[in-house]
Amino acid sequence: MLRLNTERLSILPLDKYNLELCINDYNKMEKNLGLTITDKNIGIREKTVYKIRLEGVENNPTNYMWYTTWIIVLNVENRSVGAIMIKGYSNEDGEVLVGYAMQDDYKRKGYMVEALKGIIQWIFLNPDVKCVIADTVKSNIPSHKVLQKIGMVIYKEDDECIWWKLKK
Repeated sequence: MLRLNTERLSILPLDKYNLELCINDYNKMEKNLGLTITDKNIGIREKTVYKIRLEGVENNPTNYMWYTTWIIVLNVENRSVGAIMIKGYSNEDGEVLVGYAMQDDYKRKGYMVEALKGIIQWIFLNPDVKCVIADTVKSNIPSHKVLQKIGMVIYKEDDECIWWKLKK
């Protein structure tokens, strides 16, 4: 299994089997990956999003890592603390979209900045990729700060969201 490593984290793309486990029973996924079993379960919204990722994984078994959820593991605790979703392979403009979430107890510790830098470094290894894009709701100031810290800049906004871009 592919594993990206940063100073404090491991970032793992969920294959079809582990993504299905994640959707149906998070603790079984943790056990299967050899992680500390937690009391975490994913909510209805997350399940819906992860099922969309699963469809992408099923349709792209060889390149599933471009369509899946990547689990962020805090190495010192060997536990899942967040996730990053890559929302598909580079489009015709060389754009790759990402989304992310961090468990509340692990926010404001620099983990998401570290994880995004690690996964973006991997994304940029692909010659088809020209930039990475993320969007945030306007009210999510902590997320804005994360994206600013990794060098993203605002390039578009509407009444609800701001879109951020980091060029290769």
